[in-house]
Order: sequence, then C-alpha cells, then structure tokens
Amino acid sequence: MTLIIVAVLLASTVGPSSAILLIPNLNYWPAGSTGIWMNVTAQDLWPSQLDGLNIPAYCLQAPNITNGCPASEWESISDYLLLANGKIPPQLRSPFLVSPYSVPLTGQGSLRQLIIQHHIYDNETAPFDQEAAQATTQQSAVADALAATSALWDIALQNSDSPFYDQRDAVQSIVAGNFQPYTLVSCGADVILDQTDDRPVAFPIPPGSSPEMLSRAHVTTDSALPMYAIEYSGLTRPEILDTPGPESEYRVKWVGLPESAFNGTSIGAVILQPKMNETQGILLCNLAAGWGSSSMNMSSSPAASGTDVASSSLYDPDSLLPQSSDYSRRIADSVVTFELPRFPQRPISISKEWAKYLDASIPALNTTVIHALMGRKLNHHDDATSANIILAGLLANGLARTGFDSQLQGRIRTAFNPKLNTSIPDGDYWFAAKGDMFQVDATGSKDWVKLRVDSSVEGYAFSIEGFAPKLTAAVLLIYCTLVMAHACYAAVSGVSSQSWNSMAELVVLAVNSSSTMQLRNTCAGISQMCVFRSPIRILTSKDFNDEDDHLELVFGHVDDHEENIEPVSTLGGGIDDN
Repeated sequence: MTLIIVAVLLASTVGPSSAILLIPNLNYWPAGSTGIWMNVTAQDLWPSQLDGLNIPAYCLQAPNITNGCPASEWESISDYLLLANGKIPPQLRSPFLVSPYSVPLTGQGSLRQLIIQHHIYDNETAPFDQEAAQATTQQSAVADALAATSALWDIALQNSDSPFYDQRDAVQSIVAGNFQPYTLVSCGADVILDQTDDRPVAFPIPPGSSPEMLSRAHVTTDSALPMYAIEYSGLTRPEILDTPGPESEYRVKWVGLPESAFNGTSIGAVILQPKMNETQGILLCNLAAGWGSSSMNMSSSPAASGTDVASSSLYDPDSLLPQSSDYSRRIADSVVTFELPRFPQRPISISKEWAKYLDASIPALNTTVIHALMGRKLNHHDDATSANIILAGLLANGLARTGFDSQLQGRIRTAFNPKLNTSIPDGDYWFAAKGDMFQVDATGSKDWVKLRVDSSVEGYAFSIEGFAPKLTAAVLLIYCTLVMAHACYAAVSGVSSQSWNSMAELVVLAVNSSSTMQLRNTCAGISQMCVFRSPIRILTSKDFNDEDDHLELVFGHVDDHEENIEPVSTLGGGIDDN
C-alpha cells in the first residue's frame, strides 16, 4: 500500500519537477579568475601605525592637495552634509540613517563610495553615545588596481576560446585578502569656564563597550559629558584653551589617548567651538579606526564611459557582526560595523603628526577643513552629532589613501591573434584557469600584495541553487531510484508484461474473470479500504472442457482457490475475430 501511495505521488510530481529543472536561472556565474600584484607591502598598504613621516608638507595646504593627501576631497563630506540637510523630505527619512547613503570619492582610475552612518545604536538606556558615527570606503590603491584589471576584460575576450566571448559586461571581484578602513567616532559636549578651570578632562567611552570595561576605576559619570567617560590626565583645560587659531572659528586639537585605557581607540580630538562669551564650549571626541576584511566589486562594461565604480561589503558579515547585549544593540540594517576585537581585525594607532593633515588649511576660504565642515553642520542636530559624522568621514577618507601611489604590476601574458595579425592578451589564462594573467619576477614580488580577482558574467544557466530546484532534484532522484529498482527486479525475476496497456484491455480481462467472494457487497459501491488491501493476481484457469486455458483476475491467495487455477506462465493473445 505504501508503495502505491509513493508511486501516485511521484507520478503527480515528476512532470512539474522536470519542468522546474528545465527552467534556466538568470544570475551571475563564474567566468574565470586571475591573480594580480601591487608594488606595495601589506604593512605599507594597511599599516597598523601612522606617524605622518612620509606625508609631504604640501598636504597641509588645500590648493596643493593631491589625491594622495589625507584631506583630499574633503568637499565630499561637505556634499554629504548638504544633501543630508535637504535632499529627502523629513517625512520620508529613515529614523536611523542620515541620507544620503554615500558620496563619491575618486582615485587615479576608479570611483569609490564613502559610506557614513550615524545613530547606529538603538538603546536609550545604554551608557554611551547614541549618535556615534561610523564610516568606511574602499582602499584607493586596490580600487585602482581592480579598475585596471577590469579594463583588460574586453581585450582578453578577443583572444580566447571561452564561451563568454560576447559577455562584455562582467563583474570583477576581490573576495579574499582585501581590507578597507572602518572608523567610529563619539563626541560629547563640555565647557571650559576659564584659565583656572582645573577639572579633569574626560573623553567618551567607545560605543558598544562591554560591561567589564564600564566597571574600571577610571570610568566616570561625574563629567559634563552626557555619557560614561574616561578621565585623561595627560591634558588640562587651560592647555585646550591655548589651541592655535581664531576664537571665532572651530578649531581642533589632536590628543594621543592611551590604548590600554581606551580599549583600542586610535586617537582623541578636542574641537573648540566658536567662543560666544567668557566660557569656551568644547567637543571631546574618541576616534577609533581599523582595517576590516571586505570584498570589492567592479563592473567592466564597454558601454560605461568614465571612471569605473567600486562597491564593497563585509567579507563574512554573519560571522563578524556581534551579538547584542544589555549595553549594545546595533541597528539591524547597519552596513558598517565596528566591534572590537572581532571587527575590524587590525586596529590602527594614529599619531597627532598624521592627524594634523586631516585639518588642512584652505587659503581660498581663509579657514581650515574642520571649520568649513562644521559650518555646514546638520540641521536640527547639535554640534556633537555633526562632529561625529565629519571626523568619521575625514578619518576613513584619509586612511583609504595610504599606499596611494602603488600600482598594478606584471607583464601581461599574450598570444598571437591571426584575425588581428598581432599579439594581444591571452584570455585563456584568465577564463580557462591556465594560470595567472600577469607574470612577475618571483624574487622582486615576494613582499608585494597579491590579490585574486574573480570574474562573473550575467546570463541564463541551469543550476540547483535554491530550495525549489533542490526539492525537484530530490523527487527525480527518488523516481529514478524506484524505476531502476523495478527494472532490476523485473530482469531478475522475469515477472513482466506488455499486456493490458489500456483500460479497455483491463475491462475485458475483468469480464472474462470469475466472480469472487472478496468483492461481495461491492456492486453498489466501495465504502471500506479493506477492499483495496486484497491481493490481486492474474492467473490461468481451465475452461469447462478442461482442454483450454484462459486468464482471469483472482482476488486473495492462490491457496484459497480451486486447483484448476495456476500461476500464469505466458501472456499474450487477443479477441478472436471469429
């Protein structure tokens, strides 16, 4: 009975299952890969300490800033603030994220995205800054190298036997071994009464701090800050008042905070607000930064003009995002994450000498970067919230320019193309996994950064990705297993038949069969399942003259019937025309 039910279910699902598997899926599919080299070491591209010794002095002057200077393209953060103040109507804005999602940054041959998010925590009882800001962007040198590799795609297609010869719109991805800067900033407002103010200076604790950290002796709630803070004895309030610059402008003083007390903080900052009266308003800021693993994607389309656009995401967000706690509950749709010690994996220590390049002077405006940006602060927010966004964006932008002058290296493998009568890049190394597309000297490149670029193209293909294809494949596998089992059984036992292939033949067989007690009381209908449980066989039976045999349906077991009924040995025949 079980076998009958399984057979009925399979008969009703095999057809639809076959149809589902025959539907091609539109998706991006692997199309080869190649290794690339950059003439820079991992320590120089993603340094753990920044001292500013290798930054040219002209980076302190905005008119002379090149793309390699830390404060280059500070205007993008200004654009972010302007767009956030007026691009989206207030009733349509997300309650958690400031619009826009990102602003563009340029490299030597690529366009990147500076992503800034604030109000990343949603826990009003948490003892840290609810308006903390995070920022990240792709590393400029890596994005430029990926853009240069992407530009070779169309050329390599012309000299390859790859089936992707017409797939010129491909996606090039770096999914392993790549890092980009992630920054986190928390600022709190305080005030200095005068030169005799001897109260200790306290900086905000890093957002998301663990309860164990909050129990330390130097964590205080007695400061003027609206959150838990850590007292720092290496700076006095009179020293803050001595910060150079006009008192009518925003000024910044960088502070080297000890990492042991500040749980991985990169550097501190004190922003002096324009002085309105005898007291001096200040913003005490805690800046954290690190290199976090992430993927990078770029499209190589001959139809796209201008600079290639890079996008990125966490390499393994499920394993990196932290669990929520009583002190930290992160917004679910936050795409930037910062949770030491798990992410970012490589914290960065920043010196005051390097940080000063973030606040370059702007002679055309007769001011500095910090004042120009704070002057375009967010509407309907306090200065601390704007400072969070500005410092997080400036720091991520500056860190992404380390190793800016490094470039893609290697000699491209070529092959002669008879159609073009010249040697062009050998695409088979890229598409057919023959090896890397680039050749480099093994000795000279031993310390260089090597990354792998995976290519994918969009198109229709058959696959079993997803729940429905896997289910249909399982149905067909069960069906094939049942068919093969039956075929093997028929081959071994010899019990098989090609008769009774239609309902008409079965009706004729039933009419020619003798009546049976097994079907008693079923002439007007069948109301009990026991009727279907009776075994049925097709046996030979002697005619009344005991000379000829005929076939008939027999219900029950053979022993229950007369001796003239025997198991069938041969089958065949038809209705005699005579």
